[in-house]
Order: sequence, then C-alpha cells, then structure tokens
Amino acid sequence: MAERLSGTSAEESPEPQTSRSRRRYKATNMAFEVMVEMVAILRREDYDGKKGPYTRPNMRKDKIMSLVVTTIEEKFGIKRAKKQLRKRWSDLKTREPEQYWRIKKVLKKREKRLRQQSEDPRTPPSHQPESGITPSPSPRPHPPDDLEEGEVEEVGKICTPPSDVLVVDGQAAEPFSTDSTQRLIGQIMVWNGQIDRMREQIDMRNWLNSMQQEMKNMIDILGRL
Repeated sequence: MAERLSGTSAEESPEPQTSRSRRRYKATNMAFEVMVEMVAILRREDYDGKKGPYTRPNMRKDKIMSLVVTTIEEKFGIKRAKKQLRKRWSDLKTREPEQYWRIKKVLKKREKRLRQQSEDPRTPPSHQPESGITPSPSPRPHPPDDLEEGEVEEVGKICTPPSDVLVVDGQAAEPFSTDSTQRLIGQIMVWNGQIDRMREQIDMRNWLNSMQQEMKNMIDILGRL
C-alpha cells in the first residue's frame, strides 16, 4: 500500500520550474557583437532621452527599438523581441557595468577609426604622415593689379592637379567623400571670388573709358563755341 501511494505521488508531482533569474538570463542572453550593435544604435539615437526633452517619448523609444530589431536581424540573422532588447539594455546599465564599459570602449575605438578614415579616406593608416603636419597647398595665382588701360587679363584654363585625382588601372575612380566634397566647394568659392574681382576691375576700366570719351566730346563741343 505504501509503495502504491509513493508511486502515485511520484507520477502526479509537477516538473521542476525554472527560476526567475534563469528565465531572465535566457531571455536576455546575447552575443557580444550583437550587444555592441544594439548599444551603438541606442546611444546614437539617444534612447534614454538625455538630450531631450522630446515630444511623445514613448512612441519615439518604440521606433528606436524597432530600428534595433531590424538592424540586428539584417546584420546577424537573429530575430529578437523588443522586450528582450529592453531587458538587455537595462541589465547592461544596472547589473553588468563592466560589460557595458567594455562595449563603450569598443565603440570609442570604432568612432576613432572612422574619424581617421574620414579625414583622409585615400591614405591607408600605414602610409599616413608621422609628423602630423599637413603640407600646405600650392598658392593659386592671383590676377595682377598693374594692368594698363584697355587690357584684359587672359584667364587660363582651370584644371585639377594630378595629385588631387586618384585613378587606378582596371578600377573605377574613388567616390567622393564628405571631406573631398568640402574641399571642392571651398576651391570653387575661391575661384568665384577671383572672377568677381576681375569683373569689377574690367567694369571699372570700362566706366573710366566711357567718362574719358564723354569728357573729350564735351571739350570738342566747347572748342567749337
């Protein structure tokens, strides 16, 4: 009889339940590179609203977390729920400060590397000048100020120096970056200023010529009287 009761109780006993901390670990477990990508997006988009205030903060946070879900799925092929990502973000800041510090250190190195590449994308890191002194560009010729009356300076053809163009045989030209675009815009503005000054000089000379001709006509008329 005792054996029968013990067998019945063993059959009816429920399975051992997973502890709450174990369930939380399973829900928030994530590879390090995935956490780095998540933290990079949340910090860049100011998920916690430290730079706010923002209108509709809850809706804004939900959109940012949707962006994290999409990015992780596209980049790593892993689908995570927003609730899991929120728990992972909260654990990093409150329960795992050392892990969060490691991730921020990785992000700082990545930002530094991207900043160096954006400064001179055409120069590999091993060929950058060690002195840190950027060679000054050659001065552009300015129009002479001693032009005689009636003379007009001949404007030469504007061309780009070979050193400013990077073309490799069998490969397409390197696409413009933000830094190279800014340099071109600055050079165009300099040339526009030079052309405007030349036009002003030509207009001034034409106006002086016109005044001199009118004065000669007036003198001729006075001589006939």
